[in-house]
Amino acid sequence: SVLGLNHMRVTMALYRGTERLLAAMASTSSAANPGLLRQLAIVLANPLLEDMDYCELTAAVCALMAGLTEALKGQVVALLAAYNKPEMERLVVILQQYITLTLYQQQAITRGVEDATRALGMLCQANDRSRVLPYSEFYNDAVNNEDFNIKEDFRRWRASYKRDFSFCEYPYVFDPSSKARILQLENQMEQLNELQDALFRGLFTAGSTLEVCPFLVLKVRRGGYLVHDTLVQINRAKEQDALKKPLKVKFVGEEGVDEGGVQKEFFQLLVRELFNPDYGMFTYDERTRLNWFRASHLDMDTEFELVGILIGLAIYNSHILEFSFPMVLYKKLMGQKPGFDDLAELYPEVHASLKKTLAYEGEVAEWGLYFQVEMEVGFGEIESVELIPGGATMPVNNANRAEYVRLYTQHLLETATARQFTHFRAGFLRLCSGNALEWFRPEELELLVCGGRELDLAALEQHTLYDDGFTAESQVVRWFWEVVHALDEAKKKRLLFFVTGSDRVPIKGLAHLNPPFVISRMGGDSDRLPTAHTCFNHLLLPQYSSLDSLRQRLECALDNAEGFGLM
Repeated sequence: SVLGLNHMRVTMALYRGTERLLAAMASTSSAANPGLLRQLAIVLANPLLEDMDYCELTAAVCALMAGLTEALKGQVVALLAAYNKPEMERLVVILQQYITLTLYQQQAITRGVEDATRALGMLCQANDRSRVLPYSEFYNDAVNNEDFNIKEDFRRWRASYKRDFSFCEYPYVFDPSSKARILQLENQMEQLNELQDALFRGLFTAGSTLEVCPFLVLKVRRGGYLVHDTLVQINRAKEQDALKKPLKVKFVGEEGVDEGGVQKEFFQLLVRELFNPDYGMFTYDERTRLNWFRASHLDMDTEFELVGILIGLAIYNSHILEFSFPMVLYKKLMGQKPGFDDLAELYPEVHASLKKTLAYEGEVAEWGLYFQVEMEVGFGEIESVELIPGGATMPVNNANRAEYVRLYTQHLLETATARQFTHFRAGFLRLCSGNALEWFRPEELELLVCGGRELDLAALEQHTLYDDGFTAESQVVRWFWEVVHALDEAKKKRLLFFVTGSDRVPIKGLAHLNPPFVISRMGGDSDRLPTAHTCFNHLLLPQYSSLDSLRQRLECALDNAEGFGLM
């Protein structure tokens, strides 16, 4: 008890001392307190901040940090950037804990939450310099919970007066799924505006059908006509500024209303056509399994702009696309300049060779390298390219090898395909230039465009719909999920590909498939294998008489299916 009493006395002394120090720091102007940064570092090291019983200390520290001048905030960020991983992690946990528990307990955004969010932003800026923590550490659990009213937060952010606090001003707290939800809200607002404008023009003007139609309707033919038809109609919509209208797709000569499934098939078919190496726009490396722009002198500017617009349309209308670009593409789309490390993913052998060039302890001039490289242009043609004027006669030596590596990297990632990427990015930015999109990091943008790889089949099961006599309680349905949950990861991905046409997961998870996953009854007990309408995420399942029969036939279907299931 004596030890406990002494401990309590020490704790209270530390508490009161910190309280007085914070009060003194808050009441003294920064100009009159040259030791402010040192004092702040001492306060941040206080172990009482880790205990929510003393949360008022955390609130006071955050209020102090949030109230600093911009110049002092910059100094604090520089101080925090010197923290090692455990020190930075401890402070992030303290602030995240305070924000989360206060939001849950108060069910309101208090002044303390506002200040803590701003203080967390200073830690985030410091971490952007030091990179000791993954950026996901700054996602806040409470803000990303489905119970959080993100629509109201978005409304406050978009309000013209902007007097109320909104987490949208501090997007580092949002995970990719929440960012996608906000982007969708922003897109829906744009689409609603386009819809209202089109209806207004239809009432008071005699414009063209495209101008007055509330939707962007693409009527396309299958097969060899698909790209041509899409190009013509996208160009027309681009000229009339109609790309941001809600999308509807119709295949000529086919019945059916586009409720999402027809769009999905359209995107799948168009991507396969455009990204086929034989089409001449993109290469595909079997070793890295990555697509990249094909260096070529062919005039395909319109086609590359179309692919950029295609990505924008997919984002705008909540579809994921089936291609595999390296991360450097998403960096470039977000305006970041690529560097030497980005070469490793796309050209691993070249990266390894250039790394050896930099590290070689002898004289690299012996290798006979010059500031000139050979590149493949079009379909197999080889062309020599000087990295700098006169590079064909300039040998690489130890003094200039770093410049050689820089220029070679720039050539492969930028110069060689600059024309293609410029038009591709222009198409992308026609639709994707809103404020919310700027919040995405390159890794998050890839998730938005192509989906993720983490499978949560429990979430899929929870949000599955049933038809033609099946319910969640049907025996065959229960057997199906028992078999599915027992599959290994490779088979689970195969199942997702079998029923959706892609093994990628939408950024908001399998609970948010578009269209929703449906399991329908396909007759009684049978030797038939399960089949799937991948465009509609629709599985047709016979009413098998036993668990073993279902397991054998499902696994057989997964092992042998190609393309769009077995339909």
